[in-house]
Amino acid sequence: MSRMLDRLDRRSVWLVAVLIPTSLAASASTTRPWLTALLLGVGVAVSAVSLAAIARRLVADGGTTLAEGLRWLHRAGIVAVGIFILWTIVVYVNGAWDSSTPVEHDSEVLAVIATVVDPGRGALMPHTQADLRSWRSADRVERLVLAHAETRRVWVGQPVRVRLHAGRLGIPWISAVVHDEMGHARQILQVSPTAFHAMKRLIAGLLERRQLDEALAVTRRYVALYPDDVEQVQFVAGYLQVAGRYREEVELIAPAVERRPDYTSLCMLGVALARGGRPLQGIDVLDRAVRFQPDSFLAFHDLGEIYHALGRHEEAIAAYEAELVRRPRSLETRRRVQVLRDIIRAR
Repeated sequence: MSRMLDRLDRRSVWLVAVLIPTSLAASASTTRPWLTALLLGVGVAVSAVSLAAIARRLVADGGTTLAEGLRWLHRAGIVAVGIFILWTIVVYVNGAWDSSTPVEHDSEVLAVIATVVDPGRGALMPHTQADLRSWRSADRVERLVLAHAETRRVWVGQPVRVRLHAGRLGIPWISAVVHDEMGHARQILQVSPTAFHAMKRLIAGLLERRQLDEALAVTRRYVALYPDDVEQVQFVAGYLQVAGRYREEVELIAPAVERRPDYTSLCMLGVALARGGRPLQGIDVLDRAVRFQPDSFLAFHDLGEIYHALGRHEEAIAAYEAELVRRPRSLETRRRVQVLRDIIRAR
C-alpha cells in the first residue's frame, strides 16, 4: 500500500479534485441549453472515463499502475484546461481591446426565469435568467444571466437599454443593461396621459438624446396642461438655445413671460430674439429685465454682446461696465471692454 501511495502523482490528484467539480459547476453559468448540456456532459464523461480507467488498471494490474491512470487523467485535464484558458484569452482580447463605439438598443424584458442546477441531490447554484426582446430580429429572444443583485431590479415588461459592443474579434458582447426611463415614462403616459412626473422624465430623456423635435412636441402638451411650471419651460428653452433653435425657443418662452415674467425668462427671451434675427426687440426685452432686477449682471452681459454684434461699441462698453460693477472679478468682461476701446481708438 505504501509503495502504491508513493507512486501517486500529487498533481494529478489535485487536478481530479478541481476539474470534475468545475466541469459540473460550469453549466450553471451558461445561457443556452445546448451549451449547458455540453458542459454537463463533459463533466460527467470525464468523471466516468477517469473512474473506469483507474478501476480497470487496479483490477487488471493489481494496483501497480494507479499512477499511470492518474497521469492519463492529468493529460486529459491539461487539454481541457488549455481549451478553457484559450477561450478566456479570446474573451479577454475581444472585450478589453475593443475600441468600437457601443450602440444602445431599446429592448424589453419578456420573462424572468429563476432556476437552479440540480444534479439529483437537491437544488444547487441558484441563478436567474432574463429573456429580452431581440434587437437583431423580431422573432428572436436574447437570454442573459443576471447577477444576484440585478434580480431585484428586473421585472417582466420592463423597458431597458442594452449597450452592445462589436468586439475586437467580431464577437458581440453586452456591457450594460439599464432601466430605460424614457420607455417607462411612455408606458405610464399610455395609461395616464396627463401624468406630471412621467412627462417631465420623458422630456428630460429626449433632450439628453438630442431628440429635440419630439421633446418640443411633448413640452407643448405639457405647457398646455401645466402652464405655470415656468422652470420646466426654461429647462427646455435652454437646450433649444444651445442647439440654435431660437424660433422655437421664443415660441416656448414668450407665453411664459406674458403670464408671469421673471428675470431668467426675460433674459432668455431677449437673447433668443436677438440671435434669431430680431436684435432690437431683444434689447427691449433685456432692458425690461434690467428694470426688473437691476442688481443682477446677466442682462447687462447679454446687452453688451448684442450691442457688440450690432457695431454699437460705446453702448456695448457701457453695458459691460455696468456688468463689472456687479461682477468686478470678471476678467473676460474686462478683456472685452479693452478690445472695444481699442477698436474705437483705431477709427
